[in-house]
Amino acid sequence: MSSPRTWLRFLLGSTMAAVFLLATATWHSGPIAAAPRSAAANGDGALFAALVPVLRNGVFACGILLACVASAAWAQAGPASEESVSMFKQMAQVLRHPRCMNCHSRGDFPRQGDDGHPHIMNVRRGPDGHGVTAEKCSTCHQDHNLVGEHMPPGAPNWGLPPANMPMIWEGLTDGQICASIKDPKQNHSRNLQQLVEHLTEDKLVAWGWNPGEGRTAVPMPHDEFSAKVKSWQAAGAPCPK
Repeated sequence: MSSPRTWLRFLLGSTMAAVFLLATATWHSGPIAAAPRSAAANGDGALFAALVPVLRNGVFACGILLACVASAAWAQAGPASEESVSMFKQMAQVLRHPRCMNCHSRGDFPRQGDDGHPHIMNVRRGPDGHGVTAEKCSTCHQDHNLVGEHMPPGAPNWGLPPANMPMIWEGLTDGQICASIKDPKQNHSRNLQQLVEHLTEDKLVAWGWNPGEGRTAVPMPHDEFSAKVKSWQAAGAPCPK
């Protein structure tokens, strides 16, 4: 609990707990005024009087337990959420890298280079994301990089997202990118587990770390990126505001 916001949450939680305990303790110690009873009701009255201390002690113990749990949860919820949101922002640095963004940019065509210029062969997306007519992605791109500087790169299923689900991230905030990649209507019907597998195991995604000679690779190590993705998932996959 090192940040000021964390301490504030802890103090607020502790204050709430103290108020609850004070109210419970007051009721615990206060006398109960009993109206005069008839002789026939004395048996029931004695039983009730015997149960009251037990009930009070039980409520008081529950109050202590709830106060401790509430205080700890209040203190921990804030920073855990902030940490996981920050984790996605670090993931977004990879998603915004040219090796990713060149296929997730605005327009109906792929881009090239670190400057994101349009593909020099004037390639178009096509309905399935693999080009149109004779200008299919597979005409030049194979399932692996060709040897030589600036030779055609390649990976399995090389191409753009399809026209009906283009997955364009250019111009979006981190929060909007997060929401879009989690949305099954925008991510090829993937659930969260499938999304994590796609980001961490898909060979086309992994190409960004091995883009071939003459291209800048994603700077964050792949193992580190994968660990952040899985930690983000474990934290509930929250999105930045």
